[in-house]
Amino acid sequence: MSKISIKDIPSIFKYVDFLVITDREGYIRYYNIFNARGTRIVEDPVGLHILEVHQHLDNDSSTVMSVLKNREPIINEKQYLNIFKERTEVVLSTTFPLFSGNEIIGAMDINTYIDKDHTSYIDDDSNNYSDNDFYFTIDNFVGRDTKILEIKNRALKAAKSHSPVMVYGESGTGKELIAKAIHNHSLRKDNPFIIQNCATIPSTLGESTLFGTTKGSFTGAENKVGVFDLANNGTLVLDELNSMEMSLQSKLLRVTETNSFRRVGGTKLINTDIKLVSVLNESPYNLIENKVLRMDLFYRLGVVLINIPPLRDRKGDIPILVDHFIAENNQKMGKSIKGVSKKAMEYFMDYDWPGNVRELRNFIEAGFNFAESNIIKFENMPHHVMNKNLDDIKKNFEPDFDLHETMRDIESKYIEKALIESKNLNEAAKLLKLSRQNLKYKIDNYGLSDE
Repeated sequence: MSKISIKDIPSIFKYVDFLVITDREGYIRYYNIFNARGTRIVEDPVGLHILEVHQHLDNDSSTVMSVLKNREPIINEKQYLNIFKERTEVVLSTTFPLFSGNEIIGAMDINTYIDKDHTSYIDDDSNNYSDNDFYFTIDNFVGRDTKILEIKNRALKAAKSHSPVMVYGESGTGKELIAKAIHNHSLRKDNPFIIQNCATIPSTLGESTLFGTTKGSFTGAENKVGVFDLANNGTLVLDELNSMEMSLQSKLLRVTETNSFRRVGGTKLINTDIKLVSVLNESPYNLIENKVLRMDLFYRLGVVLINIPPLRDRKGDIPILVDHFIAENNQKMGKSIKGVSKKAMEYFMDYDWPGNVRELRNFIEAGFNFAESNIIKFENMPHHVMNKNLDDIKKNFEPDFDLHETMRDIESKYIEKALIESKNLNEAAKLLKLSRQNLKYKIDNYGLSDE
């Protein structure tokens, strides 16, 4: 029998807004609010079935019902709780099964409002939440390169104004971190921070995702808020803006010009006060030329431009980043790795890093898994990107060798292989870990066929 009492829950979990305990059937037997904002959930649900309160959920999508069925805990899962089909709350749920001996007798559901910590990820693929993200400042952006110092300076200045910011750069360079830093250094830091991945918005739900819906506006439509409602008085990050359909871009442009919108099917004009940060994985000028980004929207959202350079253009920061990720993984994995071998560091300094800082971070984490001493060796690294190690490559340089052209050739061949092995562009993009828009751009750039 656990000696932990209900009143101890807030001291165990740093952020707790409300707690629900159900019996083995899913009926609520205990409910408590640890934060005054918890009153917005429901007045007194004791005696109701969990699926009666959240009627849009079922036995599989409800963490409570899933835990009762599978007898396994669910940690930090994002849930959209539609309360009696009247309003939606976004929470982070941790749900535990309760046992008497080997018999399951109920479930304990611990919930935190995601926007309580000023961060919400409106993206089915994003389920990563950490205290470091909530309080990320510009000083946490690692690097001493002159380009990075300039970016930090621009971000701090951008945080002090209401002007929209456009952050662009290759995948893995840290664009989202800059967006978080801008929010956390602004006067809006105590208000919501919402990230909407535009690549995940279904073509038929674009307007309702951004602006919400009014009950009866179409078959099955309920009163539902959009991300502009959720982010009001805070910061809204439009990630992969270049993936947004052109027709939706025009509606977005109108909202940014008038600072007001109407929900789908609604007549009421809703005013909004939002700091907009848009994120692109390519140069906006290339996107405009390729007709995937409206020029007028660029002029509106690109008042402050921040271009984050790829890691290959700031290699002096690699040793600093390596030390940072080693310290991070030591804490996470409970190890005491001191550094990387000379050969591994030579590889890092010579490698082109197409995946940028994210790829370096993954390299270090992989090394932690295979290191047999307190030094990560070259052999511990996932050096599958190259067919041969650096020593072999150096022996085979030709007089007319061109690294840029060689990397283009390698990338082109991998894209072609992915296209052959995939049924469609979405599948190929997933295989290559690229956005569909980015893959299409590369296909056109290399003159490949996407048939």
